[in-house]
Amino acid sequence: MASDARVKTQPVRAKILTDEYEIEGNVHLKPGTYQGRVSDILNAPEVEFIPVTQATCTSRNSRGSAPVKTDCTIVQVKTIRMVFPFEDS
Repeated sequence: MASDARVKTQPVRAKILTDEYEIEGNVHLKPGTYQGRVSDILNAPEVEFIPVTQATCTSRNSRGSAPVKTDCTIVQVKTIRMVFPFEDS
């Protein structure tokens, strides 16, 4: 019998700015844990990358380039300059 190892998460829509990209999508929080807020994930020393689902990625350096939509984008935490959660616990 296979076990379901997935962790239940709560998606929170957010805008993430890096030096090169503006990414808007869902950051997944773990309600009821120490990673229940966006800031908790960003400050966790063991988290190096965060998945952003239903993401729209826009280049900040190439004006006029079309945004790219992805099901999942993986963002390296140390490249993040700012995060604007649209809702946060």
